[in-house]
Amino acid sequence: MSGTFLRFVTHSTHLPFGHRSGVFNVAYALRREPPPAVSCVEELAEHLSWFEANMAEPTRFSASRHPRAQETAISWVKASADEHVRRLRLLVALVEEAGRIRIDELRTKRPGYIVFEDDHQVVALPFADRPR
Repeated sequence: MSGTFLRFVTHSTHLPFGHRSGVFNVAYALRREPPPAVSCVEELAEHLSWFEANMAEPTRFSASRHPRAQETAISWVKASADEHVRRLRLLVALVEEAGRIRIDELRTKRPGYIVFEDDHQVVALPFADRPR
C-alpha cells in the first residue's frame, strides 16, 4: 500500500469513536429526508447510485473477524482512483449546497492499520496521530 488517501468529512463527530462523519453519511441522510426547497436532491441520488454500482461496499470495519466486534475503522479513497475522486468532489459540492454544511478534504499517506482494500479505497483503523 502506498500513495495518498483522501477522506471527505463534516465537522460532526461520529459517536462513540470520535472520528468525523463522512460525506456519504450526510448524503444518504439528505436523500432520505431532503430539506425543503432543495433542488439538487435528484442529482445527489444519481451520484449515490453511481457509487453503489461502482464502489465495493467494504466487508470489514474492524480488525477482529468476530461478528460483534466494534467497527471503528474508517474509509479512505485512493487519490489514484481518478473517476471516484472526481465524483466524490461533485458529491461534496451537492451535499454542501443541499445541507448548507462544510465538508473538509483530509489527505494522508498513512491512513492506519488496513482491514480492507480494493482498487479504489482502503478501510483502516486510524493511527493515534492520524487525521480522523
